[in-house]
Amino acid sequence: MKFSSRRMLLVLFTAMAVLAVPATASASLSTAQKKAIQKVGSDAYLFGYAPVYMQRNVSRFPANMVINVQYIATDETRSIVKPNADTLYTLMVLNVGTDPVIVHTPPTGSRYFALELLDGHTNVFGYIGNRTTGNAGGNYALVGPNWNATTTPLNRSVDGIIRSATPRVWIIGRTLVDSQADVASALAIQNGISAQLNSKVTANEFLAPFNMSAPGPTGTPTAMTPVAGFFKEFGTTIAAQPALASEAKLMTGFAKYGIGPGLDPTKTQSAATVAELVKGAVAAQAKIDAGVIAKRITSVKKNNGWILFGGIGVYGKDYLTRSIIAQFGLGANVPAESIYPAAVTDYKGALLNGAAGAKYKIHFNAGGIPTTNGGFWSVTLYAQDQFFIPNPLGRFAIGGRTPGLRRNTDGSTDLYISATQPTTLQGGVANWLPAPAAQFNLIFRIYRPTSSVLSSKWVYPKITKIS
Repeated sequence: MKFSSRRMLLVLFTAMAVLAVPATASASLSTAQKKAIQKVGSDAYLFGYAPVYMQRNVSRFPANMVINVQYIATDETRSIVKPNADTLYTLMVLNVGTDPVIVHTPPTGSRYFALELLDGHTNVFGYIGNRTTGNAGGNYALVGPNWNATTTPLNRSVDGIIRSATPRVWIIGRTLVDSQADVASALAIQNGISAQLNSKVTANEFLAPFNMSAPGPTGTPTAMTPVAGFFKEFGTTIAAQPALASEAKLMTGFAKYGIGPGLDPTKTQSAATVAELVKGAVAAQAKIDAGVIAKRITSVKKNNGWILFGGIGVYGKDYLTRSIIAQFGLGANVPAESIYPAAVTDYKGALLNGAAGAKYKIHFNAGGIPTTNGGFWSVTLYAQDQFFIPNPLGRFAIGGRTPGLRRNTDGSTDLYISATQPTTLQGGVANWLPAPAAQFNLIFRIYRPTSSVLSSKWVYPKITKIS
């Protein structure tokens, strides 16, 4: 296995730190020492949160296989939290550290299609699809951080080479599907996706496909908790998906307290030190869960009830934002591909709740429908458990592709949300999104938004309680 000189320096620095600094033997720590150790615990937890949580998620799926989810999510879907009813998913967990993987995509015409590429730290490092590589399809080589074209030449011509910063790549593919009647056409594209290990190209061998035609048990990842065991899990994860050379100093600081590739502080540090590390992790989890989120979203009042997360996909050294997005939207696209405004309240700040005959209206001003560059938009409703609700229409989302969606005479558009079917409201059933007679929340998906939407020039539709 080839190592770059910078990667080798990172390994050596980490090893020297472990050898040079003895375990903290004394249970008596000064206040200053406790604060310093807590900071290390906090920093390590924030740094490792996303890689560890991603590892827990992708470990549910077999590596080096093309997994096609070939059904539209319904109220019976329970394998994915906050599913969408707009696309068919394709999932791949690829090991590209020593053997590149060549991904083939078919022509997609005007249908929305994208393969999102995430590294082992949850950074989105590329796309294959309409927005970035066009509609003609092609072959793209995914290579690891240490790949060298001279020592490991590609065994076929490709349309592009995309390098991952880690040995593992997680692909989340999305193929637009309009309805059950459209599934067959969407599958024709999805079934055209294939992948090969570079070493198997000559033998014409492909990664095995696995087609899921109905929901199946995939398990759910264990929730992240700030306990001592996290640091051991972090050590295992970061050994397989190494930190960047630019993060060497940070990793050296962690290693002084037994945190790092293949390390476990419970084996090398005193109980008192481990206790302070855990206190730091608890503080970091609190930041993720609560207060700091307010700094990462725009004003609910400003956006008429909608909350918009910023900084998705490309994090640099902003490990806090990386952790927040991992917890609340692992696998989310970068804004240029899609944005996900969410709502749990109306524009006045009152919780959305369909009990006692409550009805809501989402009002788009004339010309206020979000514009896209060949993408689409939809509003999806979720119950408190973050799944779809059964309803007489079998409708879980409403948007620009909803058949019969009506505009008002002045050019505006109203969507109605309630537990009971509206009978006299403008738009009627076509403009109705069924809700439970209980608390609910909304996700406003806008795929391939225009620059006006991304620059906040576009006015978000107001969510108003009308009865």
